Amino acid sequence: MKPLVPGDAVLCSDGANGYKNPAATGGLAHFVVGSKPGTRVASGCYHIQNVNSLHARYKRFIKPFCAPATKNLSGYIRWLEVRLAGMQPADIFRTA
Repeated sequence: MKPLVPGDAVLCSDGANGYKNPAATGGLAHFVVGSKPGTRVASGCYHIQNVNSLHARYKRFIKPFCAPATKNLSGYIRWLEVRLAGMQPADIFRTA
């Protein structure tokens, strides 16, 4: 996971068994965020709403492209990150 996931990344999951070992092996902090009242926030700052919101934004962004090829997904994700940061296309070319 190291070349793809930064060392300071945090894994938030629903607590399924499949996440515990990869998080430990990769040296990631693992927070369990549930969907029931009282379990929706982990450590005061990791909310289930954050995950749901980002997932909804990604789905809205990717839908018009009609299922792009897997090999191109990283580019689409970078594009989404730039849009979420509020940058305009002209700003990107000015900084290059």
